Amino acid sequence: MAACLDMDAPASGLLTVQEYRSAIVSAHRPRGPRWHWSPRTDVARTTVMIFATEGRVALSPDLLHADEPAVGVLIHSTQQADIHWSEDARATVVWLDTDNVVDASVPEAPSPFALAGTPLNHGMLTFASSVARRAEVQTRVSSYLVERLLVEMAYGVLLERVETEPPSLQSGRPSHRARMLLLLNRADPDYGVEDLARDLHMSMRNLQRLFAREGTSPAAALRALRLELAQSLLGDTQYDALSITEIARHSGFSNTAAMRRAFQAHGAKSPAELRSR
Repeated sequence: MAACLDMDAPASGLLTVQEYRSAIVSAHRPRGPRWHWSPRTDVARTTVMIFATEGRVALSPDLLHADEPAVGVLIHSTQQADIHWSEDARATVVWLDTDNVVDASVPEAPSPFALAGTPLNHGMLTFASSVARRAEVQTRVSSYLVERLLVEMAYGVLLERVETEPPSLQSGRPSHRARMLLLLNRADPDYGVEDLARDLHMSMRNLQRLFAREGTSPAAALRALRLELAQSLLGDTQYDALSITEIARHSGFSNTAAMRRAFQAHGAKSPAELRSR
């Protein structure tokens, strides 16, 4: 944190720090009008979302007075920028492992960019500000779920940015919005293909065609995401207190049998084998 900001924690106006496994959320009262962000290649790649919970934040002093100010800034640890604050500003900063939020379909942003006041960005700001203030003792499950929500919301923010690119830049990529919706809803057992079609304002036939172009189906994509989540929970000793039935429920499967069928269909080790390690 201090390395990228070119200042120590007190100079950044640090108020609180909360850790949720690999995700960190910090609250600040900036002590000056500017933070200087320096690129670092000698530390783990980090994606950082800097929100103004009070006042304004911008990538140039002129933009602090924009009619529609940004709610925050997204920057990677390998980049450089000056981050400008209005007087009496307060900040919430989310620090995430870049590999968790960047992949082949959502590349790393080539430069820092402002986070516009979209519903998703406002939702991320509200959620991050809330967890930054939490002082109660965390459980293993709550810590995991907060980490996953932060990562998936950040992934959604990057997807939303990619969707605003010219169509020529989006060609050849999978449907970003469909993937975002599946990721955000995979832990909900009641969320299905019909819900995805409704959220995309698309007929079932067109939705099937969209995924068929990628050699899969929406049901298979959703099942694979749930399987990935279940394997992560079963393979992590922090969640040994959860039964396999509870793992199935937290992973979005309707029951344990449905989870076992998903494991068998993908040729994966059974839930019991993963748990026994």
